[in-house]
Amino acid sequence: MQEYSTETNSNGSEFPQTDAALNVDSTPGPAERSAPAADLLTAASVEEPSFGPAAGAPLGTSSISASAVTCAGSSETIDSDSGAPDLVERIGCITEIGRDGETSRITSWKPPFYVQKGLEGSIKEIMERAELVRSPWNATPAPTGAMQFGTTDELFLRLRRAIAAQAFLSEQASALLTYWTISTWFVDALKLAPGLVVIGLPYEGDLVLNVLRNFCRNSLMMNGINAADLKKIDRQIPRTLLCYEPNLTRQMAALLGSTAMRGYVVGGGKYQDYYGAKGLYIGQEPPVDRIPRCSIQVSLQPTAACVSQKASQLTSSEVQDLQNMLLQYRLKNLVNVYHSDFVASELTSDNRAVANALGACIIDSPGLQSQLISLLAAVEDQQKADRSNTTDAVVLEATLALSRDGREHAYAREIAAAANRLMEARGETTRLTPEIVGHKLKRFGLRTRRLSQTGNGLTFDKATVARIRELATMYTVEMLEDMPTENKNLHAYQTT
Repeated sequence: MQEYSTETNSNGSEFPQTDAALNVDSTPGPAERSAPAADLLTAASVEEPSFGPAAGAPLGTSSISASAVTCAGSSETIDSDSGAPDLVERIGCITEIGRDGETSRITSWKPPFYVQKGLEGSIKEIMERAELVRSPWNATPAPTGAMQFGTTDELFLRLRRAIAAQAFLSEQASALLTYWTISTWFVDALKLAPGLVVIGLPYEGDLVLNVLRNFCRNSLMMNGINAADLKKIDRQIPRTLLCYEPNLTRQMAALLGSTAMRGYVVGGGKYQDYYGAKGLYIGQEPPVDRIPRCSIQVSLQPTAACVSQKASQLTSSEVQDLQNMLLQYRLKNLVNVYHSDFVASELTSDNRAVANALGACIIDSPGLQSQLISLLAAVEDQQKADRSNTTDAVVLEATLALSRDGREHAYAREIAAAANRLMEARGETTRLTPEIVGHKLKRFGLRTRRLSQTGNGLTFDKATVARIRELATMYTVEMLEDMPTENKNLHAYQTT
């Protein structure tokens, strides 16, 4: 805990500094000045001395000398509305800035605050929070030592409930956030550092980032993020970045996605590898290409409880206990995580890689590992549904249909024409050119080449067809052999 005293500037004014004890029992110093009493005291007909930078004081000086105790207090009895007296402390310890009444020069003084008996420590907490805004690294929760956590299931449940209670989250969302939070303690043992993408209303996204800050390893909250910001971060401390970035660009999403794996460097003078855990809030309805790859996606859908309930605030000691338990879990299982053979074979592509990393961090709990796969399978289904409505999905559907016709190749103009017929049948007015189709195929890893003097296109060799089918599965494009007969006929008509 920070303690406070005063220091004097060149004009003799006093400002808070550390290293002196908070004193709420001593009487106000003789140099303490006053201003008109508060309305509460006036209404209670209590006669109080005034305080403030009144005339008669040396100009530009504080009302308490530099050698005086910072916080002074005295007990006063003030009648409450119910008629029962409340014992109140008058504590002078926070520097207020004002003007001298005669000269209008800026000065400072420490007026007494009225604090109900038993709440004296609140003043100290307020001062500490103000100080930590100026020194944010000192405000970051961190372990003070290792603490026994019980079983993996017990630690997971305690952490999940803490996250859910503070952010009004559903069990599914809080569980996903818990898996990711635990993984931030093992990034150095993982092949991939899973990212986190939070989607929802701005207030709720901000709330989740603030909650995660309490439990992630070496968390650092940032308002926005770009390549220049990454270069300024001290890499000597392994950070978990928590970024509020509703305007994430496609370029930055690609950069952050690559830093989920080791080896990719950010240039510009000194090249550095920015591998590590990163959690982002990116808005309400971000485009698919604004979501960094290798990320777990959590859509915030607050429960009905948030309408009528107040968020449960953890005490600093509860946060500290969880930090210490997570450290003990890391110390005990770092090597186990490194050698984990957990594989989420049920999932596809990036989701499988993310699940493998998250599941590797869950030691001695097959039940939690199975729950993880179920949760991510539901997320994957939603991702497929979202992708199926994009022009990318239409291009894949047209390409898949042409590849099933027994032909050896298809020109980009043919794929574009088939895609446009599909969109027209669905009532869409967007039209794709062969050039746009070529760029989309290239992004899919389907390389077009010069087929003849009349244009570029795809050759349907065995590897290309296998890739098209894999992509179609990711975008929930129906395989022709799985379609009902009437749908096949309609599909054939639309692509002729």
